[in-house]
Amino acid sequence: YEALCLHDPVWYDHMPYIPFPATWPVFAPAKKLANWLEYYADAMEINTWTSTTVLSATQDAKTKIWDVKVRKTDGTERIFHAKHVVLATGFRGGKGYVPTYPGMESFKGQILHSLEHNRATDHTGKKVVVVGACTSAHDISVDYADHGIDVTMFQRSSTYVMSTKHGIPTLMEGRYSEVAPPVEIADKLSASMPNLVLAGISYRATRTIAELDKEILDGLNARGFKTNMGYKDCGLIPSVLAKAGGYYMDVGGSQYIIDGKIKVKGGTEIKEITEGGLTFEDGTQLAADVVLFCTGLSDPRHTVRTIFGDDVAEKIKPAWGVDEEGEINGVWADSGVHGLYQMMGNLAMCRFFSKHVALRTWFPRTKWKTRD
Repeated sequence: YEALCLHDPVWYDHMPYIPFPATWPVFAPAKKLANWLEYYADAMEINTWTSTTVLSATQDAKTKIWDVKVRKTDGTERIFHAKHVVLATGFRGGKGYVPTYPGMESFKGQILHSLEHNRATDHTGKKVVVVGACTSAHDISVDYADHGIDVTMFQRSSTYVMSTKHGIPTLMEGRYSEVAPPVEIADKLSASMPNLVLAGISYRATRTIAELDKEILDGLNARGFKTNMGYKDCGLIPSVLAKAGGYYMDVGGSQYIIDGKIKVKGGTEIKEITEGGLTFEDGTQLAADVVLFCTGLSDPRHTVRTIFGDDVAEKIKPAWGVDEEGEINGVWADSGVHGLYQMMGNLAMCRFFSKHVALRTWFPRTKWKTRD
């Protein structure tokens, strides 16, 4: 959608080998980043195909070679024969998750997922209900408010909110900032910190950030917007690693809620969707012309199942969450299926861990299996 922007600071998001220019904004808007990616692919001589759909992928049981069938928009099809396939399908991958409610088929307006949303002006003069209260819900709701469109955010459960003004310096000042060391050193410093130890540090840092953000958090709560302290009360980073969601890095959207530009509905559940809007369990109703679900993505294995089939989908390891040693499950490492890798996360994670995936593709499984 047009209102999309990065919520990680530019010093954290540098691409491998070619960092962003010093003049780059701290939080890059989507169109600017898209132009950069085109430039990057050209400068790095990366053979990139866009407007192409992956139809299927099958693996030869003996050679372990993948046959990946694709179709371009002009109808031409091609089969790639590859030793390795990397799924780089977004922060979580999968398809958009839209919960099912009674009466959805009778709704006279438009029901969308955030993946299908384009721009706020598509709904000029209409009443919009945004279901969800994390990053995409805030970005899209702010865009509606900026264009004078009546928007209400329905919050299903509490959200961890951290301002970028206070939270980013507290968490990243010594590693990713204008005064930090080069990104290659910062990456090594970050990766050297075990995730389980990081959780303890984050627990304390989260309380510091909450004190600095007290005015914002109190203002949100006064409007009926419920906040929490993050996954296991440890704030942003553990929420990212464990859930890949459930948070909002505030780049201004919270003030819109505090000022009443974005209305908030919560404290109840959706009972049904009627012809003209939503009815809630507490008996209240909310008129709507558009219901836009910012409810995240489904299990990443949905994409695996669609492309690779049920057998591979059952074998591949779950993505995200941490194991008993604090290691992240299923991404940037052995996926459970030979020659198949899941590459997810933000730009910083992909910058660092892409090297690990690249190294794995250099060695046959028999050589590195004993080192896992």
